[in-house]
Amino acid sequence: MDRANTLALAGDEDSSERLSATLAAFLTRVSMFQPVERASTTERRLWRACELCSFLEYRVDGAPHPRSLSDEAILDWARRGLTSDEAPGDPADLGDYLPYWVVIDGRTLGTVALSIRGYGFGRPSLWIASLYLFPEERRKGYATLITATLGGIARHLRLAACRLETEWLWQGALRFYVRQGFWVANWKRGLSLVRDVDARPYRICVHGSRMDFVLCGEAGQSPVIRARREGGTLIWEPCAVGGAGDQGYLEPGSWVAPTFALWLAVSGWPLIRGPADWERRYNWSDTGMPEGLAYKITLFEAYARRCGFRVDTPRIPGLDYPDWEDLQS
Repeated sequence: MDRANTLALAGDEDSSERLSATLAAFLTRVSMFQPVERASTTERRLWRACELCSFLEYRVDGAPHPRSLSDEAILDWARRGLTSDEAPGDPADLGDYLPYWVVIDGRTLGTVALSIRGYGFGRPSLWIASLYLFPEERRKGYATLITATLGGIARHLRLAACRLETEWLWQGALRFYVRQGFWVANWKRGLSLVRDVDARPYRICVHGSRMDFVLCGEAGQSPVIRARREGGTLIWEPCAVGGAGDQGYLEPGSWVAPTFALWLAVSGWPLIRGPADWERRYNWSDTGMPEGLAYKITLFEAYARRCGFRVDTPRIPGLDYPDWEDLQS
C-alpha cells in the first residue's frame, strides 16, 4: 500500500479535488486505462459516440458503430434515441469523473469513467460510469477483466466498494453486473449497484421451480432466502440462518432482499407474493422487497414506451404493464 495514497484518502474524504488527484495519480501506473485527451476533437467525438451508442443499443433497432459517427450523425441519432433532457456525455464535462480509454495489448477496446466519492461517513467508494466496449471486443472476457481490475484498485486504495448506476432496460449490462457479484443498493431512479470489497459473496441456485439465495462464508454456504413460483405468484421463504426477516436485512446491510428480487426479475419469475403485499409496494419503491421492484419496472417500461424506445425485457408473471398516462393518473 502506497503511504501517500493512504494519507490522501484518510485525511481529505470531503475534498473531491484531492480524491480525483489521488485516483489520477494511481491510474498512471495501470496501463489498461489511458486518459482521454480532452483537447482532441477526434477523441471527444469518439467518446460522445460511445456514450450515445450505449443508449442506442437498448433503445432502437440498427444502432450504429460509434467509430462510424460524425458530429452530424451523433446529433441525428441523439434526436432519435435520447430524451429531450439527455445528451451524449462529453469527456470535457464529466464533473468529478475522470475519462479513460480501455487499452489492452495496444488496442483501444472502449471507455470507462471513474471517480472516488466520499459522503462524510465511512470510507469513499470507487464510482464507475461509461463502461462501454466496442461490439467486436465483447464476449472475450475483457469486461470481466476490467471489473476485476477496478475491484483490485478499490481494495488497494482502501476504498469501501465499487459502485455504479445502470438501468432495468439495459438487460445485457445489468445481467453482466449481477453475475459479477454486484449487490442492489436501491432502485430509486435507476438501479444502483454496489460491490463492497469486504462483502461476503453470494450464489444463486435454481432447482426447477425453486430459487435459493446462498450467502457464502467461512462456515459454508448458507441459504438465506428460498423462492418458489406458483403460476403468477411468488412464494418467498426466508430461512432461519442469519435471522432473515421480512425485509431480508442481513449483512451487508439491506442488500439481500433487493438483490434477490432483481435476480428473480431478470430470470422472469413472479415478484408479487399476494394482494396484501402488492398494496404495500410503495413502501419499497426505493429498495426492499420484490413488489417495490415490480412497481418500478412498470414505471421504467411505461416511460420507455412513451418515448418510443424498444423494450426488450423479461415478462414478469402476474404483473400488469399499464401505459405511462394510466400510471400518472
